[in-house]
Amino acid sequence: MNSKERLEARLQGKPVDKIPNLNIAMALVAKCAGVSYREYAQDYRKLVEGNLICAEKFGFDSVSAISDPMREASAFGAAVTFPENAVPYSLPELFHDGYDRSLLKTGSPYDSERTLDRIKAVELLHEKAGKDFPVIGWVEGVLAECADLRGVSELMFDLAAGEEYLSELMELVHAQQKAFAKAQVDAGADFIGVGNAVASLIGPSLYEEYAFAYDKAIVDYVHSLGAKVKLHICGNITALLPQLREVAPDILDLDWMVDYKTAADMMQGAPISVNGNLDPVAVMLSGTVEEVEQKTRECIAAGNQTSLLAAGCEVPADTPEENLLAMDRLLYLS
Repeated sequence: MNSKERLEARLQGKPVDKIPNLNIAMALVAKCAGVSYREYAQDYRKLVEGNLICAEKFGFDSVSAISDPMREASAFGAAVTFPENAVPYSLPELFHDGYDRSLLKTGSPYDSERTLDRIKAVELLHEKAGKDFPVIGWVEGVLAECADLRGVSELMFDLAAGEEYLSELMELVHAQQKAFAKAQVDAGADFIGVGNAVASLIGPSLYEEYAFAYDKAIVDYVHSLGAKVKLHICGNITALLPQLREVAPDILDLDWMVDYKTAADMMQGAPISVNGNLDPVAVMLSGTVEEVEQKTRECIAAGNQTSLLAAGCEVPADTPEENLLAMDRLLYLS
């Protein structure tokens, strides 16, 4: 059973030889490719090379075009800084001084260097590994993209104040989100990962008002294209779980501070596989092999016939190889 067959079977609750290992890796991918984070985030060929190495070396059951949240921001016109060995960022943000529609560039994702680079990554991953591994493309969630363009703190104030510009900006962002997702599905993505980390900073009422409809809409749209969705919201999303059940992504990532059993039980009966959720720092990076094994067993016991395993968020670059291998080893069921 290869990784693609394994994940598809697990999502349907069918027997598998191994619980799929869906660790998120970015800095680790750069390290495995032997390049700086800057090069990894800007050269799709190095991103693909590192993904293939990680999948082979650590037993990861997917390959992914994830790298950083600044792809769409760059396409929208934000100035992006690329540190040598850290995640790209935009400071000041495009709308740091307030929303100005004239600053926002819109167009085809094929016309922006950074979004095109991700599309090429998906295309090459599909070519090199698509028969054996599910290929995951990525887009920013609408709320997260607004934070990338406005700044997290500024957006939080704007949400609380109900600023009028938000509806226009979110509609523009969603249109680009759909176009970017479609381009990646057309390039061979089996899944679209939706990163919406900032959603964990707001409660259910603000999520309902500003984020729920867009998260639901992108899930439905990707499904209409024939692909699946993996929703990733860093942080404690316990209060949002009832709404996320209605959003209905195929895979819901759980960060380490979410109780795995609570989430798995809540999603039982829905077409949603929970994925997580070892602490990426305290356990994966800093823990012993025995601690990794203990936490892996706990997640397996708390899950169900469709649940998946991964660190709660990105696996740090310096995670000991023996810890990554220990986690993967325990996922085999036969």
